[in-house]
Amino acid sequence: MAALQPTSSGWAEEDDSIPGRIALAEEQVHKLQEELSTVLAGLADLKEQVQNAEDMKGDQQSDRLRREISDVLKTQASALEEMVRSTQGFPRRWARLELNTSQRKSLMLTIKARRAREQIA
Repeated sequence: MAALQPTSSGWAEEDDSIPGRIALAEEQVHKLQEELSTVLAGLADLKEQVQNAEDMKGDQQSDRLRREISDVLKTQASALEEMVRSTQGFPRRWARLELNTSQRKSLMLTIKARRAREQIA
């Protein structure tokens, strides 16, 4: 699927169909999952690498390294917390796909779609 391209209006546009938008969102979620896997693998590697510094607590160089790593991880943890909050803000209704309509409107759309399919068949 092609990437979104900015238009003269300043808004990125591509396929305006709902299935196209869903496919694009799924693609971005998969990319995010890959990035999160990379972050988790990096944290596992870092855990192993800093074990020597942890073992040498009290040593000046070791303490400096531990402080530097701690500061970086504190900043990164804060950024990850922001990402979690942002993701949690996504509409939870997607599981049911209500389209912000009442049940009556959804029922009417279903009936109309069924009739249209019957006329085609």
